[in-house]
Amino acid sequence: MIQDSVKIHDNFSLEVKSIYENISEKKKTKYNTLTYLFIPNGLNINNQTYSKSKFYNDVKVYIRYNASEYTLDEILNLKTGPLHQLIKIVKKISGKKVSKKNKLEFESRVKMLGVILNNTLKIAIPSLKDFGKSNVAISIDYFTKLKNFLSFYRGLVGIIEHLKIEEELKKTIKYGDEYMSNSINYYLIVLLDYYKIINVEKEILKIIISFLKEEQAYRKIQNYDLTSEEDYFDETLLHKRSQLKKYVEGVLFLNRDVRKDGAFFEQSIFAIAAGLAMVFSTGIAFYYQQVYGNFTLPFFIALVVGYMFKDRIKASIGLLFVSKANSLFHDFKIKIRDSGTNLIGVVRENFTFVPFNKLGPKVKRHRLKNRFIDADYNFLGEKIIQYKKKIVIYPKKFGEEISDNRLNSMVDITRVNLYRFTTQMDDPKKEYSLLKKGKIINRVGNRIYHINLIQKFYTEKGVEFKRYLVIMNRKGIKRIEPVELDIY
Repeated sequence: MIQDSVKIHDNFSLEVKSIYENISEKKKTKYNTLTYLFIPNGLNINNQTYSKSKFYNDVKVYIRYNASEYTLDEILNLKTGPLHQLIKIVKKISGKKVSKKNKLEFESRVKMLGVILNNTLKIAIPSLKDFGKSNVAISIDYFTKLKNFLSFYRGLVGIIEHLKIEEELKKTIKYGDEYMSNSINYYLIVLLDYYKIINVEKEILKIIISFLKEEQAYRKIQNYDLTSEEDYFDETLLHKRSQLKKYVEGVLFLNRDVRKDGAFFEQSIFAIAAGLAMVFSTGIAFYYQQVYGNFTLPFFIALVVGYMFKDRIKASIGLLFVSKANSLFHDFKIKIRDSGTNLIGVVRENFTFVPFNKLGPKVKRHRLKNRFIDADYNFLGEKIIQYKKKIVIYPKKFGEEISDNRLNSMVDITRVNLYRFTTQMDDPKKEYSLLKKGKIINRVGNRIYHINLIQKFYTEKGVEFKRYLVIMNRKGIKRIEPVELDIY
């Protein structure tokens, strides 16, 4: 099963997030995804102006584990849960000399608890929003449990700070404390804003505000939010939080070993081509040597002609391979490994331009839905980028480094920068005139461009489609709208 979303990452980048589940514990899990970008002809994006190297320069891929799902009750009470796993390793490093293995496990447990809590809060927010309208008591109970969790964790922080261990380990658990405080602060503010809009009872607003103030005071005491007066735009604070986020969430990230797909086969073909060309050239040389002898003009001409044909034969076979390679190989083969170098999976990716008539019938129908002009597609004109991914997940080593029995999926985050698409766009504002009550009125409207994105997923449960409309102008992406597709 694939969970997928497309959103704006920054002014010029869209983020495609796909979650691939590791379905079987014994067999490989396979997914194929096809992403089509339909680009207006006027943007001058085609196979002459937009090469593979430019595309891959504009695409940034992150692959990580998807954080396991726990409820707050399970985090607090489950004996095999992340909090109790951290308690166990704290006991280990408290009673004896700390081994390298225990250090690594302690760091991993702190980070895992942080990312799991963050994921727990993210999942709980929609329910808490509803409870704010329907059952305030449940929301209040949730905040009480959240405070209990912080009290429990900060008790472990106190234990670690009094141990005679390396300062690095003491800093690790403090980093976890700061990260979780930031996460709680973020989601509490999201809830507070929402509760104010829907006018919930003042009691719950007071509780959230009090919680936020307590956390702010705590972070100040711990020097977590320490900034100088000169840091007027909070550059240092935001940079520190960004680094902290990368440090803690780095426990989920996987290493990518990127190599050209089919490189060995390609070099073998080139070697065979060179051999065949050499056989041809040498054969001509031997023949004319026997007929005309050495050091004669005809023999010299035969050598030159043989060399010319040798060069062309070698190049022609190479070009033939390159032209057929897209159907045989992908552009890159990416081996996904965890921090322990265990092979988690393999991703193959391929980029190409495709004509509209080469698309599947369902992709065509989905693209032609909701057209502004019911004209022939070729008349409207678009260039189509096809970005193909083939994903294989190996179950044997999946999640072994983290040792979390609920870890069952991998996240592929692909960011596509569309800045090159804007270079040929018109000004974002355009003047036009209209007649109103007998007078000509000049107005200014927004000049926008539509880039359609269609995704086709091959999973073990069948084929799925999704379509999004990316609306942008020269200043960047304005919004992304999902398009509802017909079921055939």
